[in-house]
Amino acid sequence: MCVALMASCTSTPEEPEAQDPAAARQFDLLVSKENGYYYHPFLRQSPAGPQAQSYALRTLTELGSSPKTSMDSAQAESFRQGALETSSLWGRNWMIALRQAGAGEVLGAGDAEAVNKTRNKGGWYVDSALGDEDDAARLGSTWAALEVLDALGRLDALPSADRSATLDWLRSLAAEPRPVDQSSALARCLQLLKEPVPGALTQAAAPRTDDFARLTPDARASRLADTYSYVVVQEAAGKRPAPDRKVWEPVLRDGAATLPHEQLYKLVHILKAAGSPKAVFAPVEKRLDGERLDDGTVRDPGAYLGNPDASLFVQRLRALAGWSREDAGLLTALEREEKSHDVSQESAERLNRAALRKVTAGGDAGEPARQLCADPRVLPGSVTEQNATQWQRTALNCADAGAPVGTPKIGSWHLDTPDRVVAAATVAVGLADSDHRDSIPAWITADALAQWARHPDRIDSVYGYVLVVRAYALLGGETDAALREALGRGVTQHKGCPELPDLYQVGGGDSACDLKTTWGVWTLDRQLHGAMGWLPATNPRDKK
Repeated sequence: MCVALMASCTSTPEEPEAQDPAAARQFDLLVSKENGYYYHPFLRQSPAGPQAQSYALRTLTELGSSPKTSMDSAQAESFRQGALETSSLWGRNWMIALRQAGAGEVLGAGDAEAVNKTRNKGGWYVDSALGDEDDAARLGSTWAALEVLDALGRLDALPSADRSATLDWLRSLAAEPRPVDQSSALARCLQLLKEPVPGALTQAAAPRTDDFARLTPDARASRLADTYSYVVVQEAAGKRPAPDRKVWEPVLRDGAATLPHEQLYKLVHILKAAGSPKAVFAPVEKRLDGERLDDGTVRDPGAYLGNPDASLFVQRLRALAGWSREDAGLLTALEREEKSHDVSQESAERLNRAALRKVTAGGDAGEPARQLCADPRVLPGSVTEQNATQWQRTALNCADAGAPVGTPKIGSWHLDTPDRVVAAATVAVGLADSDHRDSIPAWITADALAQWARHPDRIDSVYGYVLVVRAYALLGGETDAALREALGRGVTQHKGCPELPDLYQVGGGDSACDLKTTWGVWTLDRQLHGAMGWLPATNPRDKK
């Protein structure tokens, strides 16, 4: 029986195509599940957002772990602000798991006061995101508020009049039939207030599962949510839930590696309540162990957003390595964005999309791309120390889009600081990459760059350093043993990240891998005729 939660049971795998080397398939890891573009790999070093983080840590707790985090104060404040901007009460609720994991500053006494200020005289609480329109919103808000007060040890300190008003309101709602999600909020609120759950709330059986294989993905997700709500009601009433393990255990087995953290938590909670053996949860433990960051937080690759910029660098890397740039999924993502009502019309992003389409689908440069690259507001006509990076990146995009790049006017500056040296190298490399190598100004010389090329410790980033060495070599600098030794220190030691062994790290204390940096490294190796061995082995097939 097909039990996957988020995929159609009627889908069939596509016929396998000729495969690129394993190194080429690293990029598959970077495809965004949200929009189909490739995302920048440094996102893999970023923790999941407040809501997903809360559910991930709660799942670890459900599995018997005691997750701890060493999140620094700046990151804790960022998490807190992001959560509260989303929701005044549920945002604080998401902070409970982080507080329990050791990030005490995310939730404190001031939050109890803030929660109490959201009370309505009718006894319920009002969340900024849910509003005060109906019972569903009021119940959800009140559940979040009481959980926060309980976590802070302030629930028993509620004034008796406030407690009585809340109980009267809750009991009035319990007298009427309502959806199971509302019943779960109501039952949990009564449990938090140490009040009995009316028997009428617990009479419903577990949601049916006999039709699960025939449900759409959205309907399966709803059935999971309803089953979780059923479990919450039964537990609040002190009863043992009876969800169908025969259906939900295979769902966990098939979805442990891919389900969003909220659904994963609810599924684990359902099966823990049902008494599933420990072995059932092994795939969840494996996933969460693999997603833990050094500070104890959990990342969430399924939520990362890709974009045309990262996707364009993936295509450039494929071209350098001789791998195919045919990518139906990428074209689908591009077409979906271009057809959406909120697609960005900002010039740089339009050019990014034009370049991405050209390198992926082929064809001639479109008139819009030619117009953009002829516009000095997009591609500067004069290059200075301050706009050298903007000019070089835009010129590269224009070249990829098949649009001509004019020869810019170039200022001059002293090569006496790392930033100024990198800016000069950026100009030289940008001119060479846009077929204007003869226009490199005379004041940028190999002699002037030599001391910087041979001392990588003077430049903060790997990308900045490889630009300098590229410019040095372009201008006739000697690739001798001393330079190769410097390249080993400045580049080779920064190779690889977990699951991305052929990409290169940002450097300068940042161990995250980066597509732009990798493009710079691979381009330099090709320029040096493979002297450093940084380029993966190319595929002998004829490539698009």
